[in-house]
Amino acid sequence: MQQISAHFSAAPNPASWKGRLRDGRLIHIRPIDQADVSLERDFLSRLTPEGLSYRFLGLIKDDSEEAARDLTHFDPRELALAAFADEDGNEVEVGVACYRASEDGTRCDCAVTVDPAWQKCGVGGILMQHLIGMARLRGIRRMYAIDAVRSAGTHALARHLGFHSRPDPEDPASVTFELELND
Repeated sequence: MQQISAHFSAAPNPASWKGRLRDGRLIHIRPIDQADVSLERDFLSRLTPEGLSYRFLGLIKDDSEEAARDLTHFDPRELALAAFADEDGNEVEVGVACYRASEDGTRCDCAVTVDPAWQKCGVGGILMQHLIGMARLRGIRRMYAIDAVRSAGTHALARHLGFHSRPDPEDPASVTFELELND
């Protein structure tokens, strides 16, 4: 079992936020938690294989109950913010932005995943803006993500959020995105 940095035990708990999408719909953003297992399982079942890869920060897993349970239980180095929408009176998870911090808490790997039916509405951008804000509050100085060269949507979102890209020297099919969080 890994030692968790004390830096994160005193980190502030995020609140919740509302966001208005480009098409006028409202989403509610909050940290995902253990009570969200069934919502997470439903969300995972709607994702493409590429979307599943983002949700698991590159680790390939399936959309099972066990995977949903794993994604709603975190250690203090992790944070996942989920976007929820009201569909016919039911709360539906439509996106997640998450990070996993390094042992020393100075950098983190991040990812954002949006339900295919909710893409290109602004869900990913709103989630990432809040995730970046929470990372700053927790003292993280650098965020990074690795993605396929062919993912034009991801590249546009990363540029919009201020991430800089560079080719991955070990994998010509991948790009590394980095964002410095120094104020």
